[in-house]
Amino acid sequence: MNGTWILTKLILRRERFIAPAWLLLVATLAAGQVTRYAEIPDISSFAQEMAANRALTAFAGEVFSPTLAGMAVWKNADAIYTILGLIMILTVIRHTRGDEESGRGELVGAGAVGRLAPLTAALAVACGSAVLAGLITAAAMVKVGADAAGSLAFGAAIAAAGMVFAAIGALAAQLTQTARTAIGVAGLGLGLSYTLRFVSDGSGFTVLKWLSPQGWSHLVKPYGANDLAVLLLSLACSAAAIALACRLRLRRDLGHGLIPERPGPAGSVRLHSSLSLAWRLQRGLLGGWTIGYAVAGLVFGALAASIEEVARQGAAVQEFFRRYTASPEATMTDAYLWLIVLSLGYVSALYPLLTLLRLRTEETSGRAELLLSTPVHRLRWAAGHLLFALAGSALILLVAGLTMGLIAGSPGKVLAGALVQIPATWVMAGVGILAFGLLPKGAAAISWAAFLFVNLFGEVLGPIFGIDYWIAKYFVPYPNLPMVVSGEPFTATPTAIMTGLTAVLTAAGLTVLKRRNLT
Repeated sequence: MNGTWILTKLILRRERFIAPAWLLLVATLAAGQVTRYAEIPDISSFAQEMAANRALTAFAGEVFSPTLAGMAVWKNADAIYTILGLIMILTVIRHTRGDEESGRGELVGAGAVGRLAPLTAALAVACGSAVLAGLITAAAMVKVGADAAGSLAFGAAIAAAGMVFAAIGALAAQLTQTARTAIGVAGLGLGLSYTLRFVSDGSGFTVLKWLSPQGWSHLVKPYGANDLAVLLLSLACSAAAIALACRLRLRRDLGHGLIPERPGPAGSVRLHSSLSLAWRLQRGLLGGWTIGYAVAGLVFGALAASIEEVARQGAAVQEFFRRYTASPEATMTDAYLWLIVLSLGYVSALYPLLTLLRLRTEETSGRAELLLSTPVHRLRWAAGHLLFALAGSALILLVAGLTMGLIAGSPGKVLAGALVQIPATWVMAGVGILAFGLLPKGAAAISWAAFLFVNLFGEVLGPIFGIDYWIAKYFVPYPNLPMVVSGEPFTATPTAIMTGLTAVLTAAGLTVLKRRNLT
């Protein structure tokens, strides 16, 4: 443990700009929703309408308290738990496995630093930040007039969710050999946890919620039962994962993981081009995303049968149908399927960004320099990875549309809805290649910022957070797509514009990449 405090101060310095931004974001999302809902004249009737809407219940969770603060928590708590979990995973892996992969971990380890010091420092900062996020959010909720006991319970639920995923990120960093793979493993745990909670609330089979870290925070029922005893599960899970991560860290070599990377066969002649090398590097990521989207399509499609029709009399229900359907004949199931397809589109924005960040990894590791010392041109090298970013995005959405459409009994329109998402996801690929070409050292930060921006300000999460829609209309591609699943006829203009924008961004990124020096 020697050197833990010094490394903790170093991590705090490195996080001095990022951490305050997301802490402010979490508190603003929570307290801002209270202010937004204060405009509703009858919050009790609104709560009844929302509780009867099974589609929204699946996305947001059960309604536990028909009060102003209770409905604000219902609206945005699950999103806060999930976003905070992702932030904790990225933070811990960046300061553990990321430092080992870049060589900083070896330099630090050459000094008077204990083997557990880097991991302990990263966990201390992450878990401390999660607790601070809970305290700040609780204070913000009290400031806008919410009950103090409920606010503290809500803050505790936020802190517990963050600590669990910080521990999961620490464990994933010990299992894998690269930061990208560690993020994928921990992200799989986050996605599985969210899916279990989603299925639990969408189907009414609430026992599944006890298997999900996000579900544990939901079971606290802030401003309702305020059952803090449930969070003992979160603490126990965090402690177990941290203990296992520490044990693995003491037993493994620096730079290696419990799951080693498999080298290619000696004397192989398969890597005869830059495209075949890109396939070798990208096939694991593509396979994981394809399987994940196939399973997600099956699970979410099966839930479509449990979505019940609701009366369209209340103002909130009418606004829901106006926003997510384009035909008076569209049913609640149609609205649900469109929401799911759109949500899968939003998440798919991450795939091309992760694919193109592999270019930066190859560059910083020196492998790109070795490759480009051969007759391979740098544009051919980049084009191979770009091809998998574009084709892979189309493949995962195609698979999700097929599986969900077949299970839901509407294969044609669900598949069409999934395919409509492809040009919007390609825009994110254009952003990724431009970031890599123009600002390679900031490519990772730009990519993650772009992904979070799109999801925070988009049409799906925008209503949850109370964000103005002009931002989504002009700066986020997904809200501008035709709602073909819920009755809107297909129009080629939005998809053509997005495809053209992708071409412009890609051309600009490749042009800059062609002229800049490798770093």
